[in-house]
Amino acid sequence: MKFLLLGLATLLAGPALAQTSQLTGTVTGLAGKPLLYRYVRQGKRLADTVRVARDGRFTHLATAGDDGLGSLYVAGASRYVLFWVEPGTLRVQGDAAQPGKIRVTGTPENDLLDEYNRTVDWKYDATAAKGETAYDSVRRLAGQAARQFIKAHPAARTSAYELYWQTLTQPKYPADQYAALAQQLTPAVRQSAQGQLVAKRLKILQSQPTVGRPVADFTIADTAGVQHSLATYRGQYVLLDFWGHWCGPCIKSMPKVKALHQQYGPKLTIIGIGMEAKGDQAIWKKTIRNYEVPGLQLSELQGDEGPVIAGYNVTAFPTYMLLDPKGALVMSTNDVDDITKKLATLGRL
Repeated sequence: MKFLLLGLATLLAGPALAQTSQLTGTVTGLAGKPLLYRYVRQGKRLADTVRVARDGRFTHLATAGDDGLGSLYVAGASRYVLFWVEPGTLRVQGDAAQPGKIRVTGTPENDLLDEYNRTVDWKYDATAAKGETAYDSVRRLAGQAARQFIKAHPAARTSAYELYWQTLTQPKYPADQYAALAQQLTPAVRQSAQGQLVAKRLKILQSQPTVGRPVADFTIADTAGVQHSLATYRGQYVLLDFWGHWCGPCIKSMPKVKALHQQYGPKLTIIGIGMEAKGDQAIWKKTIRNYEVPGLQLSELQGDEGPVIAGYNVTAFPTYMLLDPKGALVMSTNDVDDITKKLATLGRL
């Protein structure tokens, strides 16, 4: 099941759509937990409480968000179900114990999204895999199935939406093959909100940091608001550490990053780039102090919408990028141990 990125709502924001859907059905096992209808309207995230009878039955009139999508969310759950807000009556059926598997059907696009969920998303649930090898295997199968589905349904907005998520969750798949899939979508789908997101992602994938090539320069402010340019550090190895105060794995890896800082000293410049929102400045700075985060600490303070985090195609945290003295990418990984091993092979460092 997919989780919305912080900036997705803003990316999809556009003119409000007037169409509505009548949701009718049953969600059992709520036990008093609110059932919410969530959507983005004129760029703002909104949530309407659905009035549910004791037996779980309900009827709710849902107005479409900016992108034509909405979601049903059981309060407190980590998963949700997405659906298209199309004219007509949508049938809803599910259990609060599995909020990500609530079914929404009744219109052509929703029937197609339900088919995708059953044959791809729910079938290849990598979160249930035990061990890294099994996880990677399930993800690979899921990607193959998703691309086959997209190719088979070029006239569906669902295909554009799922292609967008493929470019996010499997960014190492060849960008030219993603572009070929996008080109097969009908003109109307390519022009939809979801199709436009795909186009933006393809531009990022085509210009993202590539091993052996210099990365794009940037200038970002530190904790005191002082601007720093990456180009300043040409002539030395640089480790870019993309992290966030909210990221458990990032914090857990900090002692290893500190060890690299102590081992290599001035031979290796460590630059932390925090994926933080503007309102997170205080807790970001506090986290840096509490965990003695090493190196120069910068943040665009734009969540995942900052031009560096977005342009460098950083979709998982932590992400580490090792640059050589010419500013070229040596390695990109989510495991600091990979960086440690790579540095050990660089005899002149």
